[in-house]
Amino acid sequence: MGKKATLFGLIVALAVMLGFVSFRQLPFDAIGLVQWAGYWQVLLVAGLFAFCLWRSLRSDLRAAWAGWRIWAVPVAVVLAVTAFLHVQERHEFKIAMDEIVLADTAMRMHFARQADAMMRGYDLAGNFSALQAFVDKRPLFFPFLLSLTHDLTGYRVGNVFVLNALLSVAFTGLVFLVGRRLGGAPAGYAGVLLIATIPLVHQNVTGGGFELLNLVMILAALWLGMRWVERPDTDRLGAFVLAGILLAQTRYESALFVVPTGLVILYVWWRQRAVDLAWPVLVAPLFLVILPLHFNVFKVVQATWQLNDVPGAAVPFSPGYFYENVGHALNFFLSTDGYQPNSLLVSLVGAAGVGFFGLVLYREHRDIFQTRPAEAVFCLFTLGLMAHGVFMLCYFWGHFDDPIIRRLSLPAHLLFVLSFLYIYPRLVAHRARWTGLMVVTVAYTFACTIPVTAMHRYAQENFAARTNAWLSDFIDRLGDKPALAIDNGSALQWLIHRQSSIAVDAVAQRPEAYLFHFKNHSFNPFLVVQRMGADFDNGTRFPTMDDDLGDGFQLETVAEKSFSPVYHIRISRVVGVDEAKVKAWAQRRAKAVQLTPEVKAIIGKSDAAAVDRWFKMLP
Repeated sequence: MGKKATLFGLIVALAVMLGFVSFRQLPFDAIGLVQWAGYWQVLLVAGLFAFCLWRSLRSDLRAAWAGWRIWAVPVAVVLAVTAFLHVQERHEFKIAMDEIVLADTAMRMHFARQADAMMRGYDLAGNFSALQAFVDKRPLFFPFLLSLTHDLTGYRVGNVFVLNALLSVAFTGLVFLVGRRLGGAPAGYAGVLLIATIPLVHQNVTGGGFELLNLVMILAALWLGMRWVERPDTDRLGAFVLAGILLAQTRYESALFVVPTGLVILYVWWRQRAVDLAWPVLVAPLFLVILPLHFNVFKVVQATWQLNDVPGAAVPFSPGYFYENVGHALNFFLSTDGYQPNSLLVSLVGAAGVGFFGLVLYREHRDIFQTRPAEAVFCLFTLGLMAHGVFMLCYFWGHFDDPIIRRLSLPAHLLFVLSFLYIYPRLVAHRARWTGLMVVTVAYTFACTIPVTAMHRYAQENFAARTNAWLSDFIDRLGDKPALAIDNGSALQWLIHRQSSIAVDAVAQRPEAYLFHFKNHSFNPFLVVQRMGADFDNGTRFPTMDDDLGDGFQLETVAEKSFSPVYHIRISRVVGVDEAKVKAWAQRRAKAVQLTPEVKAIIGKSDAAAVDRWFKMLP
């Protein structure tokens, strides 16, 4: 043990040096290391996790196979609820930037084994090649799994929805397994049904983001920790520790769950009155080095914090944001108008669950940690979920009622459901308590959840996501035609479909380059995507300032769609160019003054006024 302790101390020192000291003055080198080694690091951790998970579960799986009748009903319930999560929502991109960049990174992992995202690429003699790529701020575990899906089935943009469909089965299954440990099979059924009442879950299950994987890994780490503490061995320890490491590489703030993972390990050592430095614990610090290395992206490119998206935001996290964010959270959790994808039932029972959980932990903590080890692990992770919720309420953009930010409330929903399952038997002693809860939950689902998800009003105002989904369908229909699109708002959408795209300003900066390829028919078709405004007085539409190409391009409309009275997308084919006019337009655009956020806010208010006028003029 003395030698192991010395080795562990040296490994921790090495990890600290690599992660926080060696690259302090070399952030670009740290990012380069993530770019070239990130894929292989995640592959190694995921492979070890799969190995330990299989070894820790194989005896249980054999027993479950032998007694399959016992598991027939739980499996049927899990599969039925999972299918229900998929029926009301379209499988499409739901968040404009996050999901597209994750798909882009997965594409690069699949084709090049590099942990970066393509930002410029062209079809060169039938090979779509990256000419410029960047290391994105988003963690690597989800794009790794998506690249693995590509590896096994062939590259398709739609594979992301297949991956999340598979993860949705794991998600509902883990909710059942954790609930079963808290209150038996009825508690597991109730937990699965409660999760299904949340429209936000339906939305993310059918999207292309990493939110669902984050929930899966939180539940996996919790469940594996509860199993390990009941019967400690190296395989169970390895599955638990590696699940915690992969969780830390799923979402940015999920690195917080390294703390409850570490506390569980210390708790087991305290119970055993011995320090067990098995190999999973020894290597864990090295596997976490990638987190501080990857964080250098925020240091190098301050814009990655997106502080400009919220007026008045000066720092990413501050207690000063807490009060306002609580108001947004209450507006989200208690909404009843269908414009928020919340579940009022989960919000109410969750408030009771969190409150009474704190009371139970305060009164029974000695007994829990001394005689109920699995329950102790649950309490540590529940405290981690509570800390996570407080942390997100200190985030400058932590507005849970914002269409883009709502997904950040998913761990809070998980906290609500799990804490209520934990305290419910203490509040209701009747033997039919779980049956009653399930009846109420099913009734709420039919009365509230299904109408809200069927209308999905909460998704209609996210025009960027709807635009991406519509564009994705259009690009799919192009097939193998080597297109070149001028698109200011969705350039990466074209790249993940392996089609070329450039921004309007790129054309303005080098008009001669565009004209050269147009004259030489390098691409077919040449396309333009424009966001259009509305002139209600003249009954016409006009391109927004960002998408205006002047009068030098001769355009032929090939597709268009209105998403609101004042938000319209038009895709046109470039059928001709006037070189002199194009170059004159490029000179004018180079001299144009960029709009400030304040001016854009004023324009946004004028759009709202136009929509109001449109409604008043309805016949």
